[in-house]
Amino acid sequence: MAEPIVSLTNPEFTNDPIGAYGRLRESAPLVRIGFPGGPPVWLITRNEDIKAALSDPRLVVDYSNVPGHQGPSVADQMVAALDLPEEFRPYVAANMMLLDGKEHARQRRLVTPAFTVRRINTLRPRIEEISARLLDDLAAKGSGDLIEDYSSPLTGTVICELIGIDEADQPQVRKWMNEYTDPDGDLATSARKMVDYVKELIQRRRAQPTDDMISTLVQSTGEDGDRLSETEIISMVLLVVNNGHHSTSHFIPNAVLALFDNPDQLALLRARPDALPHAIHELMRVANPIPTAGPRYATEDLEFAGYSICKGDALTGSYQSANYDPRVFDQPEQCDVERELKRGQGHLAYGAGPHYCPGAALAHLEGEIALNHLLIQRDSLEVTVSRKALRYTEAIPGGARLLNALPVRL
Repeated sequence: MAEPIVSLTNPEFTNDPIGAYGRLRESAPLVRIGFPGGPPVWLITRNEDIKAALSDPRLVVDYSNVPGHQGPSVADQMVAALDLPEEFRPYVAANMMLLDGKEHARQRRLVTPAFTVRRINTLRPRIEEISARLLDDLAAKGSGDLIEDYSSPLTGTVICELIGIDEADQPQVRKWMNEYTDPDGDLATSARKMVDYVKELIQRRRAQPTDDMISTLVQSTGEDGDRLSETEIISMVLLVVNNGHHSTSHFIPNAVLALFDNPDQLALLRARPDALPHAIHELMRVANPIPTAGPRYATEDLEFAGYSICKGDALTGSYQSANYDPRVFDQPEQCDVERELKRGQGHLAYGAGPHYCPGAALAHLEGEIALNHLLIQRDSLEVTVSRKALRYTEAIPGGARLLNALPVRL
């Protein structure tokens, strides 16, 4: 008997996503979901099963790696979906997060030196300086949008600093960054200008390296003398801009709302600021703006979580469901900033397996500094609209549901 197909366009997934995904999770570890105009997809609902899928070599990111596949690759699909010029196909194809197996492992080894915890921690003083300046500006205004006036310029500037973009060029580069997610923006033009800028920056860093990401990527060498190509370096910069900037800029307002919804937890952190670094894990669990994993494709007929999966079938995982799984989190509906978990257990905000987010340490540090400055060092931040007045944008059913604005007074 065919599996029933669940539509994520059902209003319950918008009105009560935690409850709706919870009901799916308790009904089955895998459910079939449908998207308008596309074939059904397997949705994995449970924490441990999603981690297993993200580490399973039989499941690949690029559909063209399924034996016998004929048709567009994941890069081809992305270029078409974003209506990008043909000249951008190499940069999309070189995206590390869209690669599988040995190709992914090779590139990951070469980019890892740019994202070590030690290197990220050296950014702390500069992140604190940027955060303090933005909050002073917001306080001088008296009110504003926490995203537009604080979290977006904070994460955008930090990404610029990490990459190695000159301070004088940062306002223009941040403008290109923001056009990436603007449905009315000219993505092709902003992407072209960004690529041209990065090409020129690579040449400068080859001649005069500094302590930034571009210099590290230019100099990174594998044991066999392998190096990243210019195309791969540009692709990595575009990946960091897209994933590292926008996701964290939306996590910060989500986390503020989560703490305002749980005043006892906010009071605990104000009484014990040293608990904040640990608390970020719990806040990532309940305030993560990325609700689902990217699709994986079965390279063979296989059994997964007790279900028969056919070669070529697409599977995705609901992080929103996994992060509230009672098999991992006791009383998951509660925000508990002191939550302790067994080794190997945890939220999936950064993914899992070979494609685990390389910028996790940076996102964690930015979140810690932002919440410390917004809510611990100050107690005057207020949201000036009701929760019902907040508006979100969800580009596709089950996709990222991003807050449009968070009006605040400081």
